[in-house]
Amino acid sequence: MVQPPYSAPSTFSAANYHDHTHEEGSPADAGQVEKRADAALGAALRTGLIAGAMASVVSTVALALAGRRETGSAVAPTNAISHWLWGGEALAVDRPTLRHTAVGYAIHHLSSTFWAVLYAWLHGNRQDAQTVPKAMAGATVASALACLVDYKATPKRLTPGFEHRLSTGAMALVYGAFAVGLAAGCLAANRRSSP
Repeated sequence: MVQPPYSAPSTFSAANYHDHTHEEGSPADAGQVEKRADAALGAALRTGLIAGAMASVVSTVALALAGRRETGSAVAPTNAISHWLWGGEALAVDRPTLRHTAVGYAIHHLSSTFWAVLYAWLHGNRQDAQTVPKAMAGATVASALACLVDYKATPKRLTPGFEHRLSTGAMALVYGAFAVGLAAGCLAANRRSSP
């Protein structure tokens, strides 16, 4: 009886191709990482848009209440934000105008959305941030960081501006309101997207 010649097993066969393509660092693994990163960014953008809107509205209400109490004008603090475009004149406008109030609110809303997307990407979409206390803790840190950046790392021309119209205590309440809106918006967005 003649024995067939010995053939070494192939090192790369169809049977082991599937296993090989899913090793760490392989093209299939890189594709999965990219998909997860895209999904995380998409979730952060969706959550950030909702949370940014909520944080913007809640903190604008706080600005209006503090402005009414401290300056006699509910729109003065929001008008002051428009100093980004109009300079010092915006800091003294007490009546509602498109030039100051609408522009000030638009800047505030965009800034709120920026911080909300960043918060959602770093913390707000995490499973452990799905409770009110943990969401509030994370949002408070994000709000404190926003305040620090606004007043310590930003050129004077790009500070919020309402610091020229409000006391330090009122500003603390505004940043606190921002944190409440941020946490509430993230929680609402996450509940909305849950199955």
